Formats: sequence, structure tokens, C-alpha cells
Amino acid sequence: MTHNRQIRNYRKILSRIGLYSLVLLLLAWTLGPFAWLFITSISTPAKLNQIPIQWLPQAPTFEHYRAMFDPSNPTGELFLAALRNSITVAGSTTLLCLLFGVLAAYALASFRFPAKQGLTLMMLATRLLPTIALVIPFYVIIVNYIDPIFPLFDTKRNLIALYTSFIIGLVVWIMRGYFATIPKELEEAALMDGCTRLQALFYVILPLSLPGLVTTALLAFLLAWDEFLLAMIFSRTANAFTLPYFVFVVGSSQYYQSPAAVAAGGVLAALPPVILAFVFQRQLVRGLTAGAISG
Repeated sequence: MTHNRQIRNYRKILSRIGLYSLVLLLLAWTLGPFAWLFITSISTPAKLNQIPIQWLPQAPTFEHYRAMFDPSNPTGELFLAALRNSITVAGSTTLLCLLFGVLAAYALASFRFPAKQGLTLMMLATRLLPTIALVIPFYVIIVNYIDPIFPLFDTKRNLIALYTSFIIGLVVWIMRGYFATIPKELEEAALMDGCTRLQALFYVILPLSLPGLVTTALLAFLLAWDEFLLAMIFSRTANAFTLPYFVFVVGSSQYYQSPAAVAAGGVLAALPPVILAFVFQRQLVRGLTAGAISG
């Protein structure tokens, strides 16, 4: 009996060691590139070319970060423009997705009409389609048909419209799932008290769906902030450069200075999403789980 108990204890210890080893491996796989990016950004060019490789710089420098916020520096000027563009584009995309997505999600959750389920799946399908599959049709439509009448190419409003079209389907799907969890009796009581549909939505449904609304807003903002392909295809000048595209440009054009400068730009571009995801990780996981299950 004692021998069997010892075997079980050994198995538990081995399983825990295996589990912890797997967790550490996943952490290294996930955080390793970002850690190396940061180490590169605080290293001097001479240390980066040193052999053998110096994993931790003995004399770290933050000169590359200072240069990014220096308007007199061409790279810094481009970074500040890209930062403003990213905030404008991601913020505007989030607001538009919430404005139209909440209304669409409420209609899909509360009203009965033909093809309701099909429309819901179509909204989700807009997010499941790979972006690359729709780049050429969007490019042809914008360049050949819209831009000659209403200049749209290489503008922030173009990116806002494109990002919104790709993200709003997911917003509708998640918010519809939240609205479906709210008891119909509450909405019916509000309507009986004289509220209109919109009043019931804004004064009853939305306050009860606030956790889902915050989660959806964060997710929309993160998706818009990290978008690279559309920014690369539909941007030509600093008028519409976003931070993900800035990192690409500064690493492959006349703005190139050193790998450390490119790494500093990458760290600064990735920092806001990382901070938001870390601070609101519980809300994101809880919101996505609740919205997906009820949806």
C-alpha cells in the first residue's frame, strides 16, 4: 500500500514538473521575441555586431527612444505622425464599430425577421475571411471608382472605413451574444412604461451589458491598432502611416538608422496593446467567453 502511494506521489510530481516546464516553454516562446526586441532597442550598434553575442547589454542606452520623440529627427517626426494617426484611426474605428455594431446586434438579438440566423452568420463570416482575400477588390473599387470622385486613397478616413468594415462583424457577434443573455422581461417592462426601442436599448440593455461593451471596445481597438496589411497597401505617405507600418518603413527605407532604432519603434508600437491586454485581461477573457457562449 505504501509502495503504491509512493508511485502515485512520484507521478504527481512528474506531472507537475512536466506542466510547469510546458508553461515555462510557452512563456519563453511568447515573451522571448518581445524581450529580445527590447534588449536590441537599448543596445548600441557596436554591441549588436559584437561576437559572441552579448545577451544583456552592460551599458544600456535609451537614446533610440529619445530620438523617436524628437521632432527635429526625420525618424522621430515620422514616428510622431504615425502615433497620431494610429490613435485617430484606432479610436475612430472603435467608435464607429460600437455605434453601428450595437444597433445591429440589438436588432439581431431582439427582432424576429426572415434570414435572421443567416445574417448573423454572415456578420461573423466577414471576420473569418482572410484580409488578403479582399485587398484586391477593395483596392480596385477605391482607386478606380471612389478616389476620382472623392479622394480617399492614402488618407486616415480610408483606413477607418476599411478597418471598420473588417472589425464590425465581430463586434456585432459578441454584443448580440450579450444582449441575448438579458431577460426579455426587463425590455418589455421598459416598453410598457413608455420607452421607445432606442430608449430601452440605451437606458436598460446597454447598462446591463457594460462589461461586454468594454470588452468589445478593447478588442476593436486592439485589432485596429495592430492592423498592418491594409495600412501597407492603402498608405503611401506619412498622412496615413500607422505605427505597425511605420516599423516596416523605418526598417527598409531612407529612414533606416540601425537595428536598435527599428527595435525601439517596434517596442513603442507594441506597448499600448500589451499594456491594455495586461490591465484588462480578465475583462477580455470573461467578455469573449460570455459573448461567444451565449452567441
